[in-house]
Amino acid sequence: FAFFIGEGCVYTSSRKKYHLSVFLLGVGCQTVYIIEDLIRNGRITFSSDCLFLNILLTFSLGIFACFTMCDISEAYHKGERKKVIAGSVILTVYILSLFAMCTLLWFFRKQGDSLYFDYGICGMLLPLSAAVYRDRKLKLMLFTLGVLIYCLVFTYSMPYVWFSLLSPVLLLFYNGKSGSKKLKYLFYIFYPAHLGIIYLIDFII
Repeated sequence: FAFFIGEGCVYTSSRKKYHLSVFLLGVGCQTVYIIEDLIRNGRITFSSDCLFLNILLTFSLGIFACFTMCDISEAYHKGERKKVIAGSVILTVYILSLFAMCTLLWFFRKQGDSLYFDYGICGMLLPLSAAVYRDRKLKLMLFTLGVLIYCLVFTYSMPYVWFSLLSPVLLLFYNGKSGSKKLKYLFYIFYPAHLGIIYLIDFII
C-alpha cells in the first residue's frame, strides 16, 4: 500500500486530485468510525477508539513529502541547484514537523488519549522511500530498507509485523507499468470494504 502511494505521487497527472482522493477517502472512513462509536457508546471522548486516525490520513501527510522529493529529483536532473536546496530545506522542515507532531501525540497517547495516526511517523515516511529513485532496483532496495526499519520500530507491539517483509518479494513481479484503468477505483474501494467486512464478522460473532 505504501509503495504504490509513493508510485502514485511520482506518476500522477494531477497532484491535487490524487492528494484529495486519498485524503477524502480517509475522512470518509474516519467519519464512519465516529458514527459507529457514537452508536455503540453514545459519546466521543479523547479516549474513544474512533480518534485513532486511519492509514489513509497517515498517507495523506506523507504524500506532500513525496511530491517535494519528486520536485527535488526533477530539479537535480535539470541542474537547478537553488531549487534542489530550497526543496531539501522544505522537506527537512516538514519531516521534522511530522516527527514533532507524532512525538507529541505519542506523549498524550501514553496519558490515555486515543488521538494518533495509524503507524505514526513510519507510515507517513514509508511511501517516501518509493519516491526517491526512478530506477526500479534502487527503488525496491530503498523501500525494503524502509520496511525493515518499520519492522524494527513496531516489533515490540506487533511481532507479526515481520510478515510485511514479504511485500518486497511480491513487488519483484511489478513491471513498473500502469495497470487497467478499469480497476483503478477498485483499489480505493478495497480499503473501506475490507474493514466493513471485518466489522460485520466481529458484529456477528
